Parts: sequence; structure tokens; C-alpha cells
Amino acid sequence: MLPSRRPTLLAATLAFAAASLSLGAALLIPQSAHASTAIALSLPELVEKSDSVVVGIPKSKISRWESGRIVTYTTVAIDTAVAGSAKAGDSITVRTLGGVVDDIGQITHGEAVLNVGKPMMLFLRPMAAGGKALAGSLVVTGMSQGAMAIEIGADKVARVVAQPTDLVLVPNAKVAVAPKPASLVLGGQALASAVTEVRTAWAARAKK
Repeated sequence: MLPSRRPTLLAATLAFAAASLSLGAALLIPQSAHASTAIALSLPELVEKSDSVVVGIPKSKISRWESGRIVTYTTVAIDTAVAGSAKAGDSITVRTLGGVVDDIGQITHGEAVLNVGKPMMLFLRPMAAGGKALAGSLVVTGMSQGAMAIEIGADKVARVVAQPTDLVLVPNAKVAVAPKPASLVLGGQALASAVTEVRTAWAARAKK
């Protein structure tokens, strides 16, 4: 369960976010007219493809060139280790495609966006071996499908929110009835309930 008595970095960050909600809304990046397409992942599928699930706060980021493209490394402080190998209190490095180096910017449509100071639930997996990526860095599972914002609503409850994205989800043609995408399952849920649901899916995966 999430800690309920002692104040945490996440609680303090969410409180600040609630106080500046209207300002944040004014600063949202508009959606691009372009988009990427991906098969929609259900919650069990997202869990199956992930090595860990965390609730964390992006603290800083740096972009650089790798093999002719710009990538961004974001340092995330883990507030809650929801499932897998991550530990609360640790910091991890998450690699995403796109970013800005000097006066050159690149966008990878459909990629996860990690905004500094904005709490998120992240489904993560290790980087594939090889290449020039930073050792030990992680990537978000399913691109933007595996990155969900956490916000405080009018009822003062922290909830999981599916972020606006330019990733177009299509059903898996191999199944007769496509399950709901994970973002629709968890989106709108209180954070504590979402954590419980993810842990239940993780436990089911372990029994296979």
C-alpha cells in the first residue's frame, strides 16, 4: 500500500501541482498533427512486457546525439515501487527518443513524455543490449502507453491520468475481442486503487 501517514516527496509535489494547476494547463504543449500507430496494450500485456512499474517524479533531463538522432535521458526519483525490481528511494534513468540539443529539436511521435516535476506511473523495461545508450538506462514500455500522469482532482484525491498523445492505438488483429487499453483501465482511478490493480496483474503474471 502507499504510505499514508508520513509526508513523501510525491505528496509534496502533488500539493504544489494542485496549487498551480491552472498555470500548468496554460503551458501544455499542443498536440502535433502527426501521429504514430501502435497495437493497443491491455494492462496484463503492459505488465507482461515490463520489468518494473514505479510511481516516480522526473527530476532532471539531458538530451544528446546518439547514432544520428537525439535522445533524452531523464532521472526519475522513485516514490513507490509498484512492482518488479525497482526500489522506493532509488533514482533511475529513463531513455526516450527525441529532445533538443543546442538549437536542434527532434520529435518522435507517440513517444512517452516525462515532464520534470510531474509525478507519473511508469511501466519500464531495460534497454536492449548494445548501441551507445547509457548503461543501466530503462525505456518506457509501449511508448506513451506506459507513461501515465498523476494529478490531484477537485476532490483532492491523487488520480492516474492518461496523457494526451499522438500515438494512435489499433486493436490486436490476433484476438477476437480486444481488451481495453491499459490507459483506459487505469485512467481516472485513484492512485491507491491503480497501484492495487497493477499489483494484482503482476501477481497473475507470476502464476503463469
